Amino acid sequence: MDLRTPAATVPGRRATWPVVIAWALYDFAGTIFSVSILSVYFPLWLGSELGAGADTVNYAAAGSALLVLLLSPFLGAVSDLGQRRKPYLVVLVSVSVVLTALLGVSEEVAVIVALFVAANFCYQSATVFYNALLPGVSAGRGTGRVSGYGTALGYVGAIFALLFLQLFVGDASAVKELLGPLGWWIGTGAARSSNAFVPTAVLYLLFSLPAFFFVPDPKVRRPMDVRPPAVYRDVITTIRNLRSYPGAGTFIAATVLYTDAANTAVSNMALYGREVFGMSSGGIRNLLLFSTVFAIVGSAGFGHLSDRVGPKRALVVVLLLWLVAIALAAVAPGPRVLLLVGPVVGIALGATWTVSRAMLVALAPPEKTGEFFGFYNLAGRFSAVAGPALIALLLDAFGGLGAPSYRIAIGALAIVVLAGLYLLSRTPDVRPASAPASRASREVETPEDNWEDGP
Repeated sequence: MDLRTPAATVPGRRATWPVVIAWALYDFAGTIFSVSILSVYFPLWLGSELGAGADTVNYAAAGSALLVLLLSPFLGAVSDLGQRRKPYLVVLVSVSVVLTALLGVSEEVAVIVALFVAANFCYQSATVFYNALLPGVSAGRGTGRVSGYGTALGYVGAIFALLFLQLFVGDASAVKELLGPLGWWIGTGAARSSNAFVPTAVLYLLFSLPAFFFVPDPKVRRPMDVRPPAVYRDVITTIRNLRSYPGAGTFIAATVLYTDAANTAVSNMALYGREVFGMSSGGIRNLLLFSTVFAIVGSAGFGHLSDRVGPKRALVVVLLLWLVAIALAAVAPGPRVLLLVGPVVGIALGATWTVSRAMLVALAPPEKTGEFFGFYNLAGRFSAVAGPALIALLLDAFGGLGAPSYRIAIGALAIVVLAGLYLLSRTPDVRPASAPASRASREVETPEDNWEDGP
């Protein structure tokens, strides 16, 4: 068996620009799915247009999130044991695409929920394998920078999805006439949000294809048994030996806290603006789009900062930005202050995902990158449940105060961020480039056309 140093650790070797762009485009593709199916059109269609109610939408989202929460570490272990990520990425994305396109074929709530749960599970699970490809893609270019390119393109995808998909929903008749026979699936009745599902599926697949064909999938050790018993043993062994990976467990615990605050703050921006300041729907939409532009800036800027000063120090700055944003929002005397808060939230949000990925790559051993990204995904799913639950409890407890109850609920997120900052302070200050370089040589598969020489 040929044993060589992983290409990502060979001095003077780096991933080519087509590889970097191909990987980052998947962030663009995934965000289109997220905006359309998780945030806007599917919830509107099922909950409002079909009359199933917001509770049904949330139960469906919780069900798929629970599946991801339970299985993410095992999916990561599968990729590490078999030393293959792309085949799983391709299969999961393809299944999700088909199920997404089929969402509008039935108006039976049980069928719709089943399709959604399966489509979202495949989408969320694919993220584990996508993130696990980051170390190879960022070879010689900086993990923070490449992670930032992906996150930035993701937010570009969000803006694109909001503008492009609205054509199929808001101007359904005109688009159907323009497409002619090809537009047979477009509905022009009252329940038109389902028109977004087919273009969402097509765009998700289209912008995922570059990652399927151009992103390398290098090995850092010999493939091992990937049967269920072996996968289960590997995950349990990692959990038992978590102290053997300095800082990794503490960082994942910190991730639960600060992503909890980040996700909750963003998901409540619209409600906060309306209930506290009486903002119109148009004003809220403009604030969200304005913030998203700054998220693109934060993604790219903090990617470079992470490579320059290290992901831990960059992440400390990010969490300080969250504290500033939360404090400003909680005491804002009027809606104009939100125009200042929005950009800070946008920068912090883009930076959070960018630097967190780089930090995890720095802390995780190369042979267990997929598994640790599985735990990272688990942390994100857990925080997605815990954050809204915290806000709901606080709103119930202080509901008699009216609008101030929202200020208290949002302000309480600062305590969560401080707890995450404390845990982050207890992690080692490491950089992604140092972790793999110190490992012994292992088997690796690196097609030559994926790498280039020189600085």
